[in-house]
This record gives sequence, structure tokens and C-alpha cells, in this order.
Amino acid sequence: MTEYRLIRFSVICAVMFAVGAVVWGVAISSQVILFDGVYSFVSVLLSLGSLLAAGFIRKTDDLRFPFGKETIEPLVITFKYLAIGAMCLFALFSAVSDLFEGGRAVNLGSATLYGAVATAACLLVYLYFKRRGGGAGSGFVRAEANQWLMDGLLSAGVLAGFVLALVLSLTPLAAVTAYVDPLMLILVSAYFLKVPVGEIRKAGREVLEMSPEEDLRRRLEEIVHGVEEEYGFDEPFIRLSKVGSKLYIEVDYVVGDESRVRDVTGFDQVRQLLSDRLEEVELSKWLTISFTADRKWAL
Repeated sequence: MTEYRLIRFSVICAVMFAVGAVVWGVAISSQVILFDGVYSFVSVLLSLGSLLAAGFIRKTDDLRFPFGKETIEPLVITFKYLAIGAMCLFALFSAVSDLFEGGRAVNLGSATLYGAVATAACLLVYLYFKRRGGGAGSGFVRAEANQWLMDGLLSAGVLAGFVLALVLSLTPLAAVTAYVDPLMLILVSAYFLKVPVGEIRKAGREVLEMSPEEDLRRRLEEIVHGVEEEYGFDEPFIRLSKVGSKLYIEVDYVVGDESRVRDVTGFDQVRQLLSDRLEEVELSKWLTISFTADRKWAL
């Protein structure tokens, strides 16, 4: 439920922010501020998509989805960042065009005020997400937080650029201030392209059911090997995959002559112990634990 409320909160904030930025950008003829507002409008639509997807995933349907619906999450996130990446590319080309056409004059005082207000607002929402959603283990929540961080950094770049333009307007270089708006848009849109690329790569790994990131993988392997040593198993075979907020863990222990458990009751005790120790990992888990005396069945 925390996930749903956080995404809904993000949608409300994004609508307010988008309306304010578009009106402000049009009023002072600033392309970078207008881009900020359009970015927020797109974010609203994408957040609504995340909200619908999160609700759909929560509804159980074991007949049609016996292994859950978590693959929907990385698919939605991939689409979300593809849209953001396309928007950044469009803004980049638009800014380059303005630059070659002689720049764009804006009201520097009003633009600077916008930069200060927008930066503070976005970073406050981002910090709220980090504090309230840190333990949610949700890719949707992480994507929303990244979105607000990106918007906050964009606004900070706008603020810095317009402060510099204000300073330049008081010097013999006042003529160059017309180029500040498109230059800032080029810089921020080019910089933000790397965020969608990184997040699409992560989501792609989940869609393909690849092993989780190295830190998480090592942490899980340490827990599994710890149980192996306690019960004297010959070796464990571990298969891991993270899809959305669900972690798939398959462990096959090879039972040898020196193993301290060799019956069903003992195996269930091992399962319970491993399950308890995995509770420290803040993700929902699909846990499969098997035992065999012949390692060929674990390969």
C-alpha cells in the first residue's frame, strides 16, 4: 500500500509542478522552463501508468499468472524511460536549433526565481520518497524517486544558468545572455540521457530474468553458504533472479555422508532456517529449496 500512496502523491505533485512550469515558461518565453513543465506533464502520464500497473500486479490471479505478474514492472519502467529519453533527444535538437538562430531572450529575474522555487520543491519531494519509500523494495518507487531527482537537478541547472546570466547582464558581455537558455537546455537534456540508458539496462536484465546485481547476489550467496556449513552439506547450487520487487531464489543442496540432516523433517528445518535468514533482504521472495544425494540432479 505504501507503493500505491507514494505513486499517487507523485502524480499530484507532478500535476501542480507541470502547470506552474508551463505557465511560467510561456510567460517569460523560456524554452528550458517550458521543457521542465512538459517533462513533468509526461511524468504525470507515466506515473499514472505505473499506478495502474502497480494495482494490476497486486491483484492475485494464480490461474493465469502462477508465477506472479512482476515482469510487468520492468516492462513498464522500460517504456517509461524510453519516453523520457525520446523527450530529452527532442529537447536537445530544439535547443541546438535555437542556438543557431541567435538564442532566446528571457526575463532573467523571473527565470532565476523559478529555478530557486523549482529546485527546492523537487528535491523536497525526492527526499520524501527516499525517506518513506526506502524499504518498499519497488522498482516503481525507485523510478519515481529518480524522476524527481532528475527534475530537481534540471531545475538546479536552470537556477545556476540564470544566476550566471544575471551576472553577465551587468557586464559588457550582456549580449551573450540570449544564448544562456538554449545552452542550458542542451546541457541538461544531454546529461539526463544517461539516466534512461542506465535504468533501461537494469529493467532489461529483469525482463530477461538475469541474476541480480553483484552486491545483492553476494549477500544471498553468503546466507546460503552459511547454512551449508552449519549442516555439513557437500555443496549448494544457487540460481538467483530479480524481477520487479520479487526475488526468485532456487537452492539445491547436495547431501553427503557427513551431512547432519538426511530426512524430510530435517530438510524442513533447513528450509525454515534459510527462509528466516533471508528475511533481512527487503524484497518479496519466491523460494525453492531442494535436496539431493546425487549432484547431477542439481546441475
